[in-house]
Amino acid sequence: MKKNILIKGALTILSASIITRILGFVFRIYIAEKLGAEGMGLYQLITSLYMLVVTFATSGISLAVSCMIAENIATNKYGCSKSVLKISIVWALSVSIIVSVILFIFSIPISTHILRDNRTFYSILILAPSLPFMSVSCCIKGYFYAMRKSLHPSNAIVIEQIIKMIFTIGLISLNLNKNDAYSCAIVSFGMTIGEISSCIYMGIVYYKSKKSIKNQYTYSKKIFSNILKISIPIQTSSTLNSSLRLAENILIIEGLKFFTHGDSSAATSTYGVIKGMALPLLLFPTSFLQAIITVLIPELSGANAGGKEKSIRKACEKSLQLTLIMGIYITAIFLIFPQEISNLFYSNPNVSPMIKNLCILCPLMYLEMVCVGILNAIGEQVASMKYKIIDSITRLVLIWFLVPKGGVNAFLIIMIISNLFTSLLNLYHLLKVTCLPLDLNKWVIKPTISILLSSCVSIFFKNQLSKLFPNWITIFSLGLIIMVIYIVLLFSFNCIGNKEICFIKTCFKFKNKTNRSKRNN
Repeated sequence: MKKNILIKGALTILSASIITRILGFVFRIYIAEKLGAEGMGLYQLITSLYMLVVTFATSGISLAVSCMIAENIATNKYGCSKSVLKISIVWALSVSIIVSVILFIFSIPISTHILRDNRTFYSILILAPSLPFMSVSCCIKGYFYAMRKSLHPSNAIVIEQIIKMIFTIGLISLNLNKNDAYSCAIVSFGMTIGEISSCIYMGIVYYKSKKSIKNQYTYSKKIFSNILKISIPIQTSSTLNSSLRLAENILIIEGLKFFTHGDSSAATSTYGVIKGMALPLLLFPTSFLQAIITVLIPELSGANAGGKEKSIRKACEKSLQLTLIMGIYITAIFLIFPQEISNLFYSNPNVSPMIKNLCILCPLMYLEMVCVGILNAIGEQVASMKYKIIDSITRLVLIWFLVPKGGVNAFLIIMIISNLFTSLLNLYHLLKVTCLPLDLNKWVIKPTISILLSSCVSIFFKNQLSKLFPNWITIFSLGLIIMVIYIVLLFSFNCIGNKEICFIKTCFKFKNKTNRSKRNN
């Protein structure tokens, strides 16, 4: 029963994640249309800074609350779960308010000297007040995760996304100002309102639920020290990664600016097309990959704790195989329809060549995501974190030297090298710790041959269909035909079979298990 609750909670979180990702993707398409390439570049730059300060102010606190309250429920170690939550809120609020004040006071030098674009000033001012609300919300979410009530945090995530979209779309539709600085400020305002709404919702549901907690609040140094022990290492590593990403984004724009002889608008536009339009499109399928990871984490954690090495190897093998099969298919779709997909979502003609150049990274990006998720589940997160830091520093050095000389082409090459490096390192470490043999024939060679054969259909029908039907019908119908032929060929080549189908069913059969256990009881 405990296992069913765990899987059900994971799938609740997953459902919210998929909904918010879809909403977020639709929202990104809308603001990309309204802001344009340069506006999206500016928005991405602001988001990079915001993620850094959010990481510093809130990273690790939700996990600390969740772990300590779960431990307290099992052992009564801290005396009162309410105490853990309240001390966590006080600590998180203190840090977030300090960061928020610093961000507000130093918004001018941050926009001028760090981001190197004065247009980010208003957005920084507007985003600063959201941090205290976010920190409180994170603490309460951690509490509900520990209580196995993941529905409330999941609702909060969806509410935040919807409120952000409503306010942003409403204000942008008024057409008060076409200036990029004000447009980004409107989006930032929507983000702040969304965080406040999420916090209010979490506060209300906690207030209603706390009546069942009869223990009295007591301050304890032990509670505070344990909060720091859990949250600070996570906060440090996450802040370092976010800092490196921010530095990378700033260096990209500066390098492109140098390459274009000081043309700031062209540099920001190119950056916006890559990071704000093309990459989100390529990464959108990871919403569904998250399904495998979310369901596998509790399974792998339990198998690892119980020393079930065979179960871990089997889960890893099928996850990696299915990830690469999916990644190869998605790469083919982006290679065949780059122009059609670009026109379907964006009006910018520069998105199509970026999609065509970057889509070969899809299998690598998806593979890295699954490898890191599995490594975290079996207690090997230090290795993946080390690879990520090494990769970030290497990228910074390469961007510093190559982008000013080679422009966008140099950056695309750096991205390919970087993703190849991290995905293969994480894969190597995963194969090593699980003693799983690498099956290139079944995972890569046969799926590649299958997709090449099935893609031949599109070459014959693509031009005819595109003349008769809209882009989305052409992409959907040919994509479906290619998928069917691809799956048939995979079965023919013995790449997939009953074992793979059973594995997918196992990941999502918690409802059947729950119903069966109810009948048995």
